[in-house]
Parts: sequence; C-alpha cells; structure tokens
Amino acid sequence: MIKRVLTLIFLVMLNGCTSKEGTYSIISSRPMNLYTLTANNELVAENVSTSVSKSQFLILPIGDDPKIDNAVEELVQKYQGDYMTNIEISYHTIRLLPLYSKNTWVIKGDVMRVLK
Repeated sequence: MIKRVLTLIFLVMLNGCTSKEGTYSIISSRPMNLYTLTANNELVAENVSTSVSKSQFLILPIGDDPKIDNAVEELVQKYQGDYMTNIEISYHTIRLLPLYSKNTWVIKGDVMRVLK
C-alpha cells in the first residue's frame, strides 16, 4: 500500500510537456535583404537540428535563459550558411516538482547559403 501511494505521489510530481511552437519559412539571426532571399540559393544542410536548454534546481536557475536566435546562429555557422528555411520549433519541459526542471527549445530545419 505504501509503495502505491509513493508511486502515485511521484507520478503527480513528475510531469512533462512538449508543444510545437510553430513552423516558419525563413529564419535568420542577422538582417537579410529580400532580394537575396528571392535569388537562387544553395542548400547547404538538410534537416539539421539543435537545442538550447535551461535547468533549474529548487528555485535557482542553472545557466542562462535559452534563446532561439543563438541556436539558429549556431546551426548557420556550423554549416557555413546564411539563413534557415523550413523551420520547426518545439518546446519541451520536464519537471520533478519542486526540486528540478528542464526547459528545452528544439530547432529543426534546412540551412541555406546565398549565392553571389
């Protein structure tokens, strides 16, 4: 009986959630000219992803707040591109109340390079 009660309490305290925040046609972490986006550009990397996260122990945050533009810039620099297309952004959270939580942004998409 005590094991069932403890298991139920643990399951109530442990929760998680995933939500799709949106899909975007084009994202860039720096200013872009509309002319360069309509020209023929080169696909550098297809269906790549990265994530940025923040953990919290009790009420104390561990690390900086995650920023989507930092993740986009990381992918663009990694594959030596200029912007991303066909982007899907999702948000994941896991919590073990009141001790620990982890929030993660996941960015997936294609990296493009502007042809000069």
